[in-house]
Amino acid sequence: MFKVKKRLFFILAPLLLVSILFIYDANLDVYTTKEGGTLVYNNKEFQTGYDTHNQFYLNGERNFEIDKLIGKTDNSRFFGFKESVWSIKGESANEVVFVKGLMIEGVYRRK
Repeated sequence: MFKVKKRLFFILAPLLLVSILFIYDANLDVYTTKEGGTLVYNNKEFQTGYDTHNQFYLNGERNFEIDKLIGKTDNSRFFGFKESVWSIKGESANEVVFVKGLMIEGVYRRK
């Protein structure tokens, strides 16, 4: 009886975890990527540039802390390559971090 319960747990636990992650991913805000390195969300454009880079990086090292996941791009897939948008700790919603896979692509500021 114990082996049956243990086997059932090891089958259902991963399914439940994947289901929860899928629902969480489906409810994220979707940012649209445009040419020229622009992100668009609710008709608000976010762009990166030299001034933004200088504000958030010092001698090639980032001087900000990533806070929480706030969205994904239209190119992001649940089972596949992730492109996500994160907020910066202590900053307003006008500055976001764009992450491709596991690497930070850049800091974007609302235009």
